[in-house]
Amino acid sequence: MSTDSITVLAKVTVEILERFAFLLGDPAEAEAPPALPAAAWLATLQFAGPRRGTLGLATTPALARQMAANLFGREPGEISDEEAVDALKELLNVTCGDYLHELEGNEPLYDLAAPAVLPADRDALRARLAGREQFALNVEGQPLFVFVGD
Repeated sequence: MSTDSITVLAKVTVEILERFAFLLGDPAEAEAPPALPAAAWLATLQFAGPRRGTLGLATTPALARQMAANLFGREPGEISDEEAVDALKELLNVTCGDYLHELEGNEPLYDLAAPAVLPADRDALRARLAGREQFALNVEGQPLFVFVGD
């Protein structure tokens, strides 16, 4: 993946957060990325077509609840784990679609797998991010890690 591609992914992710979840994402400084949370939800989506790979988001359950609360017009404390996971999956799905569209336009067709979400501790998250193109955003005081790779 080129630097241009990761730049496009960062731009698309920030736009989707604003448009989809009504949240502002500020890029974390490369020299001082946010700490990996002790407990996170790791969402992944595989895509195949002219480009192949996996796009992933990792964040805290609290941020996923905030996303869902914004979508449903409710308070985060009223959001179930299932609703929060669904919101995270949908954010990933929309992000992946817009990212691939920005890179390739309307012509190529892609097969997208259904997004999957798993709990991840700090060590599992570190292992999943290792060797992949990635960036982090600060969203509502919570980290959002975005990565792409094989």
